[in-house]
Amino acid sequence: MTNMTKQLHLIHKEYSFLYVLFGEAIFALLIVFFNLGHLDLDHSFGIIDKIGWAKELGFYYQKNSYESKLIQQLENTPSLVRENWELGLFYLEQENNPEKAIQYFTKGFENDVTGNFPFQNKIFESHIRIGLEIFRLEEMIFKFWEYDYPLYTKIWDEKYEKATSYYNIATGMESSSFSTDPRTAEFFNFEGNLRFYANDFVNAEESFKTCISLQTDREECFIGLALVKLRKAASLPEERASLESEAYSLIQRSFEIHEKEDKLFTKHGLFEYWVQSSYNRYGQRDRILSLSKELTQKFDDIGLYDYVSGLSYFDEWKESFTPKMLKSFQLAAEKEPDSIDYCIEYGYNYAYYENSIKGIEILEECKSKFTPNYRLLSYLGDSYLLAGKYEKARDYHLEAENGEAYSAQKEQHISIQNAYSLGRANLQLGDKIEGIKYLDIACNGGQGLLQACSRLEKEKE
Repeated sequence: MTNMTKQLHLIHKEYSFLYVLFGEAIFALLIVFFNLGHLDLDHSFGIIDKIGWAKELGFYYQKNSYESKLIQQLENTPSLVRENWELGLFYLEQENNPEKAIQYFTKGFENDVTGNFPFQNKIFESHIRIGLEIFRLEEMIFKFWEYDYPLYTKIWDEKYEKATSYYNIATGMESSSFSTDPRTAEFFNFEGNLRFYANDFVNAEESFKTCISLQTDREECFIGLALVKLRKAASLPEERASLESEAYSLIQRSFEIHEKEDKLFTKHGLFEYWVQSSYNRYGQRDRILSLSKELTQKFDDIGLYDYVSGLSYFDEWKESFTPKMLKSFQLAAEKEPDSIDYCIEYGYNYAYYENSIKGIEILEECKSKFTPNYRLLSYLGDSYLLAGKYEKARDYHLEAENGEAYSAQKEQHISIQNAYSLGRANLQLGDKIEGIKYLDIACNGGQGLLQACSRLEKEKE
């Protein structure tokens, strides 16, 4: 009997905390009960905050009661201004439902006679948020990852049109009351990003410029405008130098404005700049490696920083740099397996600097994983040439140069290299006429590759 009593005492002592928890839960619900109809979700319950489920249950009842009370009041008197505003705010901030929020903000705005624009501000914010949520819908991203590009394009077009319609409504609501409102700058930043990803660079540029004029220290808008300049530079060779210079000036200006801050957007933008501008990347290896190490510690799933590190080793190549260069390209490809560019760079450089057979295997994996493009086929052709497989090299280069699907993807310097490779492959296969023909194209009257001109002279002798 004594032993049983002792055991009961031990059990009671071991589980006594349950009584405390039970008591605190009841206390939490009582507080909620007496606060029904008064939404105070930021209120601290003190010790019972430690009971997560009790606090969440309390919030659930509190929110339901608050919503029900406001809906009932508006059913009786739909024109109530304050209640419409409060319910709109509830759906916007507590339920993250901007579409419902707009309904109630609009009703409140229509019945407001004070002219203080509180509802207009909230409608404006809601339209922006809806546009952004539509833009971020994951369905589109999944289709991109699945390489279903026709469906991806269809979904993108629909979402872009719908998102911009909400942005346009918000833009149309602008008035002098918004000239100093930071949310106006936020809108133009979102709009700039939306148009940038839709390759609408002209309007994206205007959006980012407007954002900067409204909020001169907004880092995202400086970098957004810099990236627009870089994308335009890629398609306008005659203006490339000046556009790249403008992009760099914007990045530097952002660095100066945010001198004492972390500058994450600015640093990321600098890496984007280095990808596009190989001339301005040269000689920056120490800075690139230092920034890459810093950013990789914060974002270890972004391949861009490793990719640029690999390019910096390539720019100033020495034999001792080869392992570091290949490792950088490998990390970039592993971190972002959906990037065909990183995959190509890793495979081709492996073929050229380390092992042509292994490099070919990597590139063939890229070909099976991605929809082949002009660069991939060209680099596969060069890799087979390095491995001495001349027939495969010729086939891939001919496919790249003659394939209708790749005509819009051609890059001049790669095309000249293709012609040289085709000339060499044909010569190795015993077709001297075709070999000389392609070497002549690569030499381009002395304006192309020097080695093509030298080889051409030798074959003509």
